[in-house]
Amino acid sequence: MKLEVDKALCSGHALCWREAPHIFPLDEEGYNALADQGPIDIAPESEDVARQGAGWCPEKAIRLID
Repeated sequence: MKLEVDKALCSGHALCWREAPHIFPLDEEGYNALADQGPIDIAPESEDVARQGAGWCPEKAIRLID
């Protein structure tokens, strides 16, 4: 699985980070640090928690790619 974060959609609520801080790091301003970095590989053992974190995003800024 891979994930992408759309910087234009991320509002910095950090709900993804609260669910999975090891997958969704924040930048110094509190926004998702993975925004606009392209598809990021997610380890198979972290896929479920990545899905949960992405599901918390109210703007749907996180896209999962299977």
